[in-house]
Amino acid sequence: MTTETKVILQKSLCNVLHHKNIDKITVKDIVNDCHLTRQTFYNHFSDIYDLVEYSASSTAKRVLDGRATYDNWQAGFYDIMILIKQNHRLAKNVYQSIYRDVMRKYIYKVIYGYIIVIVEKQSQDIRVDQSHKDFIAHFYSLAFVAIIFDWINNDMKDDPKEIVDQISVLITGDFQKALQNYAK
Repeated sequence: MTTETKVILQKSLCNVLHHKNIDKITVKDIVNDCHLTRQTFYNHFSDIYDLVEYSASSTAKRVLDGRATYDNWQAGFYDIMILIKQNHRLAKNVYQSIYRDVMRKYIYKVIYGYIIVIVEKQSQDIRVDQSHKDFIAHFYSLAFVAIIFDWINNDMKDDPKEIVDQISVLITGDFQKALQNYAK
């Protein structure tokens, strides 16, 4: 029942976010939408941002599972952008709220987790300090987050496929090249 209740609360959060900025949402708004009690909410989450983080992480996990390879990173990144675009109003509500930095931090965390797996796989046969691998993942995560935020800020007008293709041209071979340059 716990996971099921969390999913119900997650769906209600999404419903409410479609017409209200995140900094204006209350627990009451969420529980009214799904007809649960405030106590039920607090049995599962400490506050709205805990629910937002759960929602984002479970969605990202679903979208990115099995995609963390150098050969198909584009598909995972494209799927993230499509998911954001499908939830345009929700994304804009969070982006335009006072919690934009929380959103940026969370997207960074998700993308970093995805990229570090790719960097680790690319470095299997190369002796590279972990600090260098972490830096490579950090650098590309910041770049991807900046591109996503710029895209959201511009009302997601550009085609996500075109953006991913442009990024792919820029970074093809770069992880391997960087790892080779850092090799001991």
